[in-house]
Amino acid sequence: LPAPATKTKSQSRPCFSENPKFHSSASAGKHKMKEERERGVMARSLAMVAVHIHLGAFLLGTPGSFALVPPRPRLLSMASLLTAPSHVSSHGPAPLTSQSTSLSEAEALDLISDDAYAMDISSITEGSEKETYIGQGSGVNEGTGIGALSGFVQNIVGKILTRKNRPVYDKLWTIIEDDLLAMVKESVPELSPRRTWFSEPGSTPEPYTFATADGKCDGTVSCYKGGRIDWITTCKFFSNKLGFGNMRIDGWTNRDTRAPHMAVHLCIVFNVIFIYISLVPRANLLFDDEYNDYVYGTPKEALNGKQLNDLHIQCVEDKAFKQYVSKSHVVNAFMVAPTTLLYTIPYNKKNFNKVRDLSIGYVRTWLDMLAEEDGPLMKGVDSKETQAELLRLDVRTRQFCGRDPDTKNVVGIFGPEVTDKLVRTLWGDPDDNVW
Repeated sequence: LPAPATKTKSQSRPCFSENPKFHSSASAGKHKMKEERERGVMARSLAMVAVHIHLGAFLLGTPGSFALVPPRPRLLSMASLLTAPSHVSSHGPAPLTSQSTSLSEAEALDLISDDAYAMDISSITEGSEKETYIGQGSGVNEGTGIGALSGFVQNIVGKILTRKNRPVYDKLWTIIEDDLLAMVKESVPELSPRRTWFSEPGSTPEPYTFATADGKCDGTVSCYKGGRIDWITTCKFFSNKLGFGNMRIDGWTNRDTRAPHMAVHLCIVFNVIFIYISLVPRANLLFDDEYNDYVYGTPKEALNGKQLNDLHIQCVEDKAFKQYVSKSHVVNAFMVAPTTLLYTIPYNKKNFNKVRDLSIGYVRTWLDMLAEEDGPLMKGVDSKETQAELLRLDVRTRQFCGRDPDTKNVVGIFGPEVTDKLVRTLWGDPDDNVW
C-alpha cells in the first residue's frame, strides 16, 4: 500500500513543551484557528490512509481487515523423542487485535512458534521414571518392583500377577469404555472417530493396536472429535510379562468455552488400583477466584448438589484411599486443580464401585460445563486475547506428557518410535496443523 505523504515541520502539531504561553486573547484566538486548520489536515490525511487500507484489503480478498498474517510452516506436534527440534522460530508472537472472535490458523501457529511449545523427553529429569507409581512397582525399570527379581523368579511372579490382575484390568476398562466414553458420546452427538498418528492422512478412522516385539505387552488407542470437544482419546495397555495394566480417557476442551479439560487415568499394579482423576483448569486460579469457586466449589446437579471439593474431601477422609505424592517437581507442578484425585486403593468390589462413581461424577460434571452458554466459563471467549491465552495454556497442558517421567517408562516398554506416535495421538488431531 502507498505510504501517506510525510508531514512538513509547519504541518506537524508541536508537542506540549514547545507551545508558547499566550498572554492576550488575540494571540490565543490565532493559535486556536491554527490548531483547527491542523486538525482538518490530519483528519483528511487519516481518511485517505483508511481508504487505501480498505481498498488494498478488498483487493486481497479480506474486506474490512488489515491485520494480514502470512502463513507459517506447519509445526510438528512433538519433536523427536531423542533429538531437540531445529525448525522452531525463536521470535515472539505477533500482537493480536480484538476485532475478531477467533484466531486464524496463521495467528495460532505464530502464538506457539517459540521453543516453549516444542518439547521432547530429553527434558525429563534423569532417573525420575523410577519414582513414579508404575516405575516403582511394575518392574518396568531394572531394580524396582518385580524388576529386582531374577529372570526365572520374575517370570513366575509375572504370570501370577497376570492371572490376578488381568480380570481387574478388563473390569476397569468397562469404566473407561462403557461408562465414561459412552456417556460422552450420548452427551455430544457431534462426536466422531478420527485417525491416530499411526495412520496415514485420508485413511479410515479406527482404533490402533500397538505391541512389543515379543507380543507380551499390547495396547489400543482411539480418538474422537466434535462439538466443544477438540480431542478426546482412550488408551490402554497390559503387560502379560509383568502383570500390570494402565488405561486412560483424556478430554481436551476447545476454545468455544473456558470449561476445564478432563482426565481419568486408572492403573492396576499388584492388587492395588492407582487413580488420577481431574478437571484441569484453564485459568490461573490465583487470579481468577470466580473460576475457582464456580468449577470446584459450587454445587453441581451432576453430583446431586455436591461440589467437586466435596468429592475431594470424601477421598481425604476415606481410610481406604491413600494419597499418592509424587517425588517429581514436574508432576507436582502439573497438579494445579484443587480437587485432583491422586490415590492408591486396594482392589475389592466396594472400592471398585467407589472409583467408578468418582469417575462418572467428574465426567458428568465436565459434560454439563461444556454445555453451558453463559456464566464464568463463557467469560471473554469472544475476544482474541482470551483465545490466545487459552491456546497457549492448552498447548502447554496437553504437552505435559513430554515431561512426564512415565513417558520414559513407556519408551522402555514400546520403544521411542511407538511412544512418539502414541504421545502425538494423545496430544491432538494429526489433521490439525496446531498439533
